[in-house]
Amino acid sequence: MYYQIGSIVLYSELALQSFGGFICKPAKADVILKETDNLPASGAENISGNIIQRKIPGGWFYHLIHTDQSGLWVSDDYTTLLFIGENRGYVSTAEEGLVRMALECMLVRRGFVSLHAASIELNGDAIAFSGPSGMGKSTRANCWMKAFDAELISGDRPLIDVRTLEMYGVPWDGKEKCYRNVRYPLKYVCEVRRSEELVYARNMSFEQRRRLLMRQCFMPMWDTETAAIQMMNIVQLAKKADIVRVFCGRRVEDAIELQKLLIEKKYKEEMPDMKAKSGFVLRNIVDEYILMPTGDNIGKFKGTLLLNEVSAFIWEKLQNPISREDILAAIVSEYEVSEEQAAKDLDALLIQFRELGVIEDD
Repeated sequence: MYYQIGSIVLYSELALQSFGGFICKPAKADVILKETDNLPASGAENISGNIIQRKIPGGWFYHLIHTDQSGLWVSDDYTTLLFIGENRGYVSTAEEGLVRMALECMLVRRGFVSLHAASIELNGDAIAFSGPSGMGKSTRANCWMKAFDAELISGDRPLIDVRTLEMYGVPWDGKEKCYRNVRYPLKYVCEVRRSEELVYARNMSFEQRRRLLMRQCFMPMWDTETAAIQMMNIVQLAKKADIVRVFCGRRVEDAIELQKLLIEKKYKEEMPDMKAKSGFVLRNIVDEYILMPTGDNIGKFKGTLLLNEVSAFIWEKLQNPISREDILAAIVSEYEVSEEQAAKDLDALLIQFRELGVIEDD
């Protein structure tokens, strides 16, 4: 069976359950997937989530973390995939993740990035909502679908052609299980920030856009050559795409207001970011907020730091890169305090955080 994903054609002798919508007419295959009985050689291993990549002569062996008796042999150039299993004629849903990883590497070499985002189609354009897990990407995408009768392209990892700025649906997805074989021009990439009261958008510098994409794009760090190509793809996408940080809630009204801001390009000016350093955790113990060091920081950071409710609120905002101005706006929106007083208290706390070495510029 032949499948087309982005610009590549896959020929597979094995059935791929999630790939049905991507079947195409027979064509010259860029990648061939077959079966083999030969177990791979031993080698150094790297772990990515629940998948292990083992370096072997001529390529890699990908396998799920709980077994090394079945998996996928991948050639150095990603053109040949050999599935090692039980000669059953198909790849299980769990093992399709191995095929996906190999195809994503080939697509990187063709100028594509795989972006961790919930993406929708609206009026013939693609809009992606990206950001850290748990930030509300899918929630914002669902709001836009309700508000504008938009359609989901992918709930997890759509492809973007960096050369043409087009977004593609893919035969792999997250919990939405959306496998749409579609392609649309990329209109916006929105980095999502929670804001239940205020709705606004902020311009991002090139470095802020690049860092976002570095965090949210597929990066095959076990393959340094392909990872280097991906870094170049990311730089080009950061230069060319309309990437903006958006602050909005979960209501349909927020989606309508945000769309108006994006259409009119009413963005606040870019501001430098700061963020919390890793190695610290906030605990709420009997109505007290305690900032505690973990790991190597235990020996460097003496004791713990007690925070009040507002300080704990600020610390949570600092878990992702954010500007002083956006923290201040969130405080004034959340608490009954004047902007002047909030700014004074915020600046004093940020000075304390910097002296303690728990935050840094991003």
